[in-house]
Amino acid sequence: MGLGDSIDDRRRASRHTAGWTGFCHVEGEEAAGWRDCRIVDISLLGLGLRMQHPKPDELMGRRISVDLPAIGEAVNIHFEGVVKNVERATLRSVRIGIEFVQPSSTERAILEALRRAGEATGLPLTEAAAGLARSHPPSAARPR
Repeated sequence: MGLGDSIDDRRRASRHTAGWTGFCHVEGEEAAGWRDCRIVDISLLGLGLRMQHPKPDELMGRRISVDLPAIGEAVNIHFEGVVKNVERATLRSVRIGIEFVQPSSTERAILEALRRAGEATGLPLTEAAAGLARSHPPSAARPR
């Protein structure tokens, strides 16, 4: 196991500390309702994140989209999942556990590459992801 890794035997997949800042959108909210969020951990099956939300009691079972600008604006990673766990973290923020919904082969490959990079380097996933992206630069920047 590398630094920043944690395993809870009750889980189906080990979770790794992430620490990424991203943007989240909850299904059914306004299209302009993207919120800042912090991805605190990641596994091959889902994400743990924190974000502010006015009605956390209404989040359970809803779909959520997560966009992570991985390396500047050159690489953007998108995940979708269903909210499986909601806990109030502070007066304004909640900690949400999401389970990926049928991740694409690309998403699975990204997750596996991040896991392997973290194990090989012993670095937290945020640093491993940065190294992985530098070693495999995109062929063209995404459209804006």
